[in-house]
Amino acid sequence: MDSQSVSPRLELKYIYGSVVHYRPGDKLAPRVLQDYEVVLMIEGTANYRLGAVDHKVPPGSLILARPGFQEAYSWDTGGATRHAYVHFDFAAVPGDWPRMSKWPVLFKNPDPVIAPMLRHLIGRIGAHGETAWPTLRAWPEESLLMECLLGILLKPSQDEGLAVGDRLPEQVHASLNFMRAILDTDPHYALQLGELSKRAGVTEKHLCRVFQTSLGHAPMETFRLLKLQLAMALLGRSSLAIKEIADRCGFENPLYFTRCFTRVYGKSPTETRQSLLKQEAPPSNPLPPDIAPRIYW
Repeated sequence: MDSQSVSPRLELKYIYGSVVHYRPGDKLAPRVLQDYEVVLMIEGTANYRLGAVDHKVPPGSLILARPGFQEAYSWDTGGATRHAYVHFDFAAVPGDWPRMSKWPVLFKNPDPVIAPMLRHLIGRIGAHGETAWPTLRAWPEESLLMECLLGILLKPSQDEGLAVGDRLPEQVHASLNFMRAILDTDPHYALQLGELSKRAGVTEKHLCRVFQTSLGHAPMETFRLLKLQLAMALLGRSSLAIKEIADRCGFENPLYFTRCFTRVYGKSPTETRQSLLKQEAPPSNPLPPDIAPRIYW
């Protein structure tokens, strides 16, 4: 395992991290990384330069960096940027992990569980108190959390299909991120196919083709399905009235929302809520679960 000690379990020497906000156009000067770092983009897009290669890092993407990396960041010029980061070093790593020199660097679409795990880990780090900053002794629970987090990244389930970070074309990633941002901030925004294709940097025809090939649905149909996917979650996880859920998901007319929902899921919103309250399994979703509307923290 490169230069690290091999063990049945991961053991950290130290760990520290937080969430950082950057103004539009801010930069992180070139540096040589001295330890390991996980960076999760929460809001805004960054340009990550590793050596002489530039990588676009949209919201939801994750960087797994290693000692010796010559890197620099340029933050989004169009708006504020926010990311979570954790620095750490190993005392020992699991012997069945791939060699570190083979670890992927950029994960464009990491498992949805990664974001809440990282949030919890940063919360635990904060419990150390500021007196220990910047190098913090890692508690056993933090080593276990990091082992789980890295294990999910480095050893994805066999049923996930494509490799982690390479599931969908970049144009689809960019479009989905914009759709999620709309649902999070202005669900009634009148998104048009032309605007979506411009943001993705391709023609409308090409965008429709890659969406159909990747997800089985056209872009605007995918946007509607994302709204309904959010509605499904709100039916089971909130006490909002059906009319309120329709409004939260960008439907002006509750009756139209009910027709759309029923056509896709085979049950009305009211019937679905009653079923979920009985702990019955929800109807099948036409979209993959890992592209669900994003919840910012």
